[in-house]
Amino acid sequence: MMTTTATHDLDLLWFCQLAGDGEFIGTTAERRPTLPYLASLVETAGEMGFSSLLTATNFHAEHDAFTASVATLARTQGAGLLIAVRPGMFNPAIFAKMAATAAMLFPGRVQVNIVAGSNPAENAMYGDLESHAARYERTEEFTALLRRLWSGEVVHHDSVRYPLHGAAVSPLPPSGIPIYFGGHSDDAQRIAARHADVYLVWGDTLPAITARLASFRIHASAAGRDVRVGLRCHVVVRETEAAAWAAADRLISRIDPEVRRAFVAAAASVDSEGQQRQQALAASASLVVEEQLWAGVGLARSGVGVAIVGDPAQVAAKLRAYQALGISTFILSGYPHLEECRRFGQLVMPLLRGAPPAVAVSRQSRDVAPVT
Repeated sequence: MMTTTATHDLDLLWFCQLAGDGEFIGTTAERRPTLPYLASLVETAGEMGFSSLLTATNFHAEHDAFTASVATLARTQGAGLLIAVRPGMFNPAIFAKMAATAAMLFPGRVQVNIVAGSNPAENAMYGDLESHAARYERTEEFTALLRRLWSGEVVHHDSVRYPLHGAAVSPLPPSGIPIYFGGHSDDAQRIAARHADVYLVWGDTLPAITARLASFRIHASAAGRDVRVGLRCHVVVRETEAAAWAAADRLISRIDPEVRRAFVAAAASVDSEGQQRQQALAASASLVVEEQLWAGVGLARSGVGVAIVGDPAQVAAKLRAYQALGISTFILSGYPHLEECRRFGQLVMPLLRGAPPAVAVSRQSRDVAPVT
């Protein structure tokens, strides 16, 4: 029987922005993701108490995630990187060796986030024309093969997609390479329950997360595994609640209408259930979908589109409310990422590291639009 994820220690990660960064979304970003900037993000995150930083992997980012990650790890110390990878882009034996090499060169600082892919049009840019169902079949096969190779097994695997004859990784990384995997669909939950160390969900209302975790625990129990659960969301924190909401409004105040039009057009072809849910949240008239939960980022950014907004105590309380549901890993971000990382570290991290769990979330002044 699976034990509750609440028994796990709290783990906090930040986001390593591989595209343009700045104070506004939906417009030209003023800061490029140079190697010095990426290194400063990693070093600052480590100083603020974050264990690692997630990288994205998509066609429109300025950098390839693996190349940028290795370069950044070589230039920094402390915090690690959670490197995103799409199974459609790599043979599992080759990627297993790549990741094992990185883990040996940077002990304890390499984790892997498996991304099945959500946008058929973007996938096609990589030559990936698989259907949603086929992508998840491939993802499970890819992830299972990574596990076998990193365990030291000499793999003989006869399949049309990944025919491996005597594949092996040697030397093995000094410690295991943690695997994160997220997704809204039943297929995603099943794969995570069988193979992941951490199952990731995108930010959502507390009732929606409760339902998602109930479903996932059925899969984890069937697999006989204890899997950590992580939540990925943005955060806008200021010394006062009023200042936080003003900062949230400012973040989306310069969205270019053409960027918005293109974003809406691209979103129409997405077949990811998780991405469709984020779009539904962003369609709320007030954008406030629950106390302290705001969907404004989803107006011009793919992936997770919600942010926790409030003063330090409110933000900490909201995170504690998620933690009370069984979430023990949080992957957070804010714009611009360097400054918001330091701000969160200074304002909220002490409350999370020292305060006892608190489920209640303070009332806030904005109208909350119920989203089901």
